[in-house]
Amino acid sequence: MRTLLLLECVIALIFAGCATEQPPLPRTVGQPMAAIGMPSGGTVAQPGKPGTVPSSPPAISKPRATGTPEDARNHMLRGMAAIEMAKSPGDLEVAEDEFRMATEIAPQMAVAWFNLGKAQTQVGHYAAAIESYRQYLTLAPGAKDAQTVRDEIVKLEFRQELIAKAQGRAGTWVGGDGTFYELAVAGNRLTLTTDSRLVPKDEVRSTYSLVGTVPITNPAHAEYQLSLQGNHLSGIWNRGPVTADKCTVPQDTSEATGELDDTEHKMVLHHDRTSYEASTQMSLLGDDSCGGVVAGKRQTVEDVLYGPLGKGGIEASLVGFSSWWDGGFSMIHYGWQGRLGVGKVKKGTPLYDAGVRDDDEILAIDGVAVKGLSAGQAAMRLYGPPGSRVTLELWRSGAKQSFVVSVQRVAY
Repeated sequence: MRTLLLLECVIALIFAGCATEQPPLPRTVGQPMAAIGMPSGGTVAQPGKPGTVPSSPPAISKPRATGTPEDARNHMLRGMAAIEMAKSPGDLEVAEDEFRMATEIAPQMAVAWFNLGKAQTQVGHYAAAIESYRQYLTLAPGAKDAQTVRDEIVKLEFRQELIAKAQGRAGTWVGGDGTFYELAVAGNRLTLTTDSRLVPKDEVRSTYSLVGTVPITNPAHAEYQLSLQGNHLSGIWNRGPVTADKCTVPQDTSEATGELDDTEHKMVLHHDRTSYEASTQMSLLGDDSCGGVVAGKRQTVEDVLYGPLGKGGIEASLVGFSSWWDGGFSMIHYGWQGRLGVGKVKKGTPLYDAGVRDDDEILAIDGVAVKGLSAGQAAMRLYGPPGSRVTLELWRSGAKQSFVVSVQRVAY
């Protein structure tokens, strides 16, 4: 034991003084839905794995290091060399691994825990760094820098809270027009993507000779690439090419700004877009062709998105987020119309047993009328934690009055 303690002080003197006299810590650190209540038809953004900032070491199983006190000293030296030569986060992870092996060989070596915590902080493994610093304080409670280390732990815990808050924003968001976006988070970078954005006629007016204005039913790719500072969002909006019958409308892009409101679970985004006229010419003798695409005025638009949606929904497909049709010879209205309906309900499911049937219209969610909600607000009320319950007021074609059911949400 005396040999080990002497070795600890020798190593500490080499790097930063004895383990009870460590230098101050650095002030900076390194850097299947349609069947469970999702819209039916079209392409819907699927939940994905958001980009994240790591808060703990990767879950990789490594054999425990063994050796002599001299081996522990060598791992310490190798770790320090890795830090000196580091040019990337991967190089710092090499240093972290060397310090880890030093602590496994000589778990009473306080300075090894200190350096391990420092390396873990620099690569963003905050949870592991906290534990390493706590181990250092246990072994060296009287160290002159003990309070500095305690302060660093408080800072790391705060960073963990911010990371958890940021990661909590990732998931599915719904725009005011009923478009489902997938939000990925990487630090203060937010990326909203969708392949199911319906293009409104005030953005692209598609006409057919002898017919007039015709709706665009082909969804387009769209995305926001945003940076978050405080609650302010700024970045770029991009909309991919649009197929308007025989014409192709070019992609559009502009700067985007907005605000994020975590309390209301919404973001309000603004961007400019160009309006277009696309005309398809009908031919009686040959193939129809595009008569031209004309760019019009530039205008600023606002989109309010709500999310992320809960991971539980009702066990049926939904209609109404992207279009609504009353049936028969009535017109199909594209985009959110303030109407929401149940698609297909499988026999034998709890939803079927509760009395819900195909084509039932949802009039209210937990007592709030659907017609007074935006698409995002309706989705936020409809989805929630798996196992929780949602109350739906339903109306069935031919019925004299609506009825109410309580439905348990299932994971999708």
